[in-house]
Amino acid sequence: MGAGPYYRKVLMIGPFNKAQRGNSITAARLHRGLAERGYDIEWLSMDEEQWQYRLGLGLAESKYGLLHGLHAWHLAQVLQAFPPAVQLPIILTTTGTDIHLDLYNGRRAMVIGAMEAAAKIIVFHEDLQQLVTREHPRAADKLVTIPQAVSIPAVSPSHRQDWGFAPEEVVFLLPSGLRPVKNISLAIDALTRLQPLYPCLRLVIVGANLDPDYGLPLLERIRTLPWVSYLDEIPHEQMGTLLALGDVVLNTSHSEGQPQAVLEAMSLGLPCIMMAVPGNLNIIANGKEGFYVKDEQELCRAAQQLLEDQGLRGEMGIQAQTLVSSRYRLEQEIDAYDELYRHLLFAQP
Repeated sequence: MGAGPYYRKVLMIGPFNKAQRGNSITAARLHRGLAERGYDIEWLSMDEEQWQYRLGLGLAESKYGLLHGLHAWHLAQVLQAFPPAVQLPIILTTTGTDIHLDLYNGRRAMVIGAMEAAAKIIVFHEDLQQLVTREHPRAADKLVTIPQAVSIPAVSPSHRQDWGFAPEEVVFLLPSGLRPVKNISLAIDALTRLQPLYPCLRLVIVGANLDPDYGLPLLERIRTLPWVSYLDEIPHEQMGTLLALGDVVLNTSHSEGQPQAVLEAMSLGLPCIMMAVPGNLNIIANGKEGFYVKDEQELCRAAQQLLEDQGLRGEMGIQAQTLVSSRYRLEQEIDAYDELYRHLLFAQP
């Protein structure tokens, strides 16, 4: 049940909106779901030109009753630039690189500061609770695990030819922006070993070039490989249609918060191959809904199994779909955030 209308806004702030990334998709899903429960939510993205002006004005008018930040490092920047925001009750949703990278580099102190300021810290699964507790024990009592939900737009009728690949091909989809942490070269390296043996193999990479220093050399390489397609960024509204045309979904990241695009593909019946890194681990049972791999050789072996056995692809895909529909439901995610919002808003004098 919804909590009813609130007359003080909830400020939801995150780093990205212009580029389609995990943070922006998560924010849009939460914004939509919580607004339907009666919350007056103002979404503010740090890649908008006027975000600082809008935030300063809102704080000066005392119109916010709750601050919900996505990504600890970016929330820390907000709190540093606008100290009065610390007086608000704060929910921090950690999203991946803020835990796996920023807790171990020069940003650590600011990330810890954001955790100190937060009343509640959301992680996507229990392993991340343990990681954060180990790195910052004082955060232990604030941690709440809320798995990301899968809410994918309706699949529209489409054909593989519409996207540039053939009906007879076995399509490995890699939905990922081009940046170093996504380790896209690993997928190309592994599948390059298999492609001469399996001419039906096609790799399709989908995502914006977010780091030109990394992406441009990668795109030059892709142009020399006729069996690799790069589709750039496509609107999230079309992702379900594309994913439904694939056979296997890949995640080759060095680190993850929770691989949203992989879960979306699994919800449509695709088996997965994922790197065995925190954020990916404990999502699937290895060998049931897909495979975990540690390196190029293991990725090559897993891909070969799925190339050779259409029945295995189908069986794993059914298991993947069942897993996502039972464990990553939108209603469960919104219920959990609704409870936190109500608690923090009602706790105010």
